[in-house]
Amino acid sequence: MTLLALDTSTAWASVALYDGRNVLAEETWHAQRRHGDELFPTIERVLSQARKKISDVDRIAVATGPGSFTGLRVAIAAAQGIARGAGAALVGISTLDVLAYPHASSKLRTCPLLPAGRGEYYAALYQERNRRWARRSPFIVGPIADLCRQIGTHTLFVGEIDEEGESILRDLLGPLALFAAPASRMRRAGYLAELGWNELAERKQAPLGALEPIYVRQPATGGSFAQPFAAPPTDDVSLGLPKRSS
Repeated sequence: MTLLALDTSTAWASVALYDGRNVLAEETWHAQRRHGDELFPTIERVLSQARKKISDVDRIAVATGPGSFTGLRVAIAAAQGIARGAGAALVGISTLDVLAYPHASSKLRTCPLLPAGRGEYYAALYQERNRRWARRSPFIVGPIADLCRQIGTHTLFVGEIDEEGESILRDLLGPLALFAAPASRMRRAGYLAELGWNELAERKQAPLGALEPIYVRQPATGGSFAQPFAAPPTDDVSLGLPKRSS
């Protein structure tokens, strides 16, 4: 069994092959806005490195955002097309979930950040509770100052944080703002593959046409983590999961 993981959520993109235990091949690169031109050649290279053919792929995981409107569509369309052609099972995983996942063992409250444009970021909060690592907030978008205004405990920030953003976090939060090493902040399709494999083992896959990008909009009341430990969302839409047929 082989899973293909695809992520073109932002200017950074990643592709990996996974067999349920090992990452067989992986490539992460700065695609900028060239996702459409570079995704399929990268898939071909990764398959070649792992000595696999596209017909060997029986599972696909794709990052569903939030992220770039165009970028998200590239990987999702590719994943749907490959899944139809190969008869592969398909699952969507939030891009923020992928960013937070490798830091679960730190047991620190973790906040992945992705650029949303115009000085705003996509974010969510993750933490272990009762030995279960999970997202503890809805997805949110807003300026860094709004996103961290009510953070009152040490928080590990990961993701695509530029120098200015890191400086703002340090100024606003002081020692409460912790930062992962730059290399470990990177979003890798190997982690997406693990999450997708586990998700397919636990849930029945949604119909191909039900897989949609996660587009986050600023709530009318204003967005912040004013109540960071409110009850976690439980419905599929709030959790960013694909719609399921009734």
